[in-house]
Amino acid sequence: MIVVGVVLAVPRWQVRLAVAGGPVSDWLNHRMDDGRFRGLSGQFGIGLLLGGVWSPCVGPTLGAASLLAARAQSLGLVAVIMIAFGVGAAAPLFAIGLLSREALVRRRNQLISGGKHAKVALGLLLAVLGILILAGLDRRLETLLVAIYPQWLTDLTTKF
Repeated sequence: MIVVGVVLAVPRWQVRLAVAGGPVSDWLNHRMDDGRFRGLSGQFGIGLLLGGVWSPCVGPTLGAASLLAARAQSLGLVAVIMIAFGVGAAAPLFAIGLLSREALVRRRNQLISGGKHAKVALGLLLAVLGILILAGLDRRLETLLVAIYPQWLTDLTTKF
């Protein structure tokens, strides 16, 4: 986590990583451009790849819903949880899909600039979190944050 954070926070190292990964990126670009991902079956394949990437994120939600279903407790609640997760996962993709190519091209420079700053901020956050975890201070931070959370937020996150 620390290494990834530092690479994200240092633009020069990002460039070196991009150069090192260039041949793989070039190979993937050629594979994507050869028409295999066009049409309905191509989009299905991309969806499968995205699902594989998202699998670790889906685990806690599926686990909670499966546990409730296995206990035969409130199948309606299981359905609500799964629907909420599905809508939450689909919303950003739907929003991106609504943006036209022209709108993205017009805001290209803004997006690139914002992305650079966000990448550095994310890198610093990852590096700091990694250091906190190695030092064992992450649990102290968690305890502090739970103590200052509003009660409704604690109830919401520990209800299931």
